Amino acid sequence: MILVDTSVWIDYFNNYTSVEADYLTLCIAEVRPVVLAGLVLTETLLGLRNSTQADSVTRALSSFDLAPELTRPDYEGAAAIYRACRDRGTTPRSTIDCLIAQLCLRHDYELLSRDRDFEMIARVFPLKRVVPGPGVQEQARVYYAPGTTFKRRPAAAPRRSSRA
Repeated sequence: MILVDTSVWIDYFNNYTSVEADYLTLCIAEVRPVVLAGLVLTETLLGLRNSTQADSVTRALSSFDLAPELTRPDYEGAAAIYRACRDRGTTPRSTIDCLIAQLCLRHDYELLSRDRDFEMIARVFPLKRVVPGPGVQEQARVYYAPGTTFKRRPAAAPRRSSRA
């Protein structure tokens, strides 16, 4: 089961070129198991500019099962992730990223993300990260609408904004 982080959903909905967004395209098209964290749903919807966009994205995301809700031990575990990373000199920038990492660790989810916080966390904890292999972007093109010249816009460096 793959949990997709906000950073990838932003690229996906904005048609930004990233290997992660193309991997997500493959997951969706090939009906691979994808789970949505409530925190990711909220972050993604927060960045939308108007209710029309929000309605469209909400409909699209409603196709995915929500991950189980966080529990008290998860919140405590997320704090432990933060402290352990900080003790090793790599302090995560986001509490939400620590919560998402804890959710992945507890449920053995793989994480698809462009966020560098997860790289730091994975150095300290056994966080499974999806690393799309070569050729993903070419494979994903098969699923773009036939007869179109669909092109993703070049992705900027990973962003903290949730604008989708």
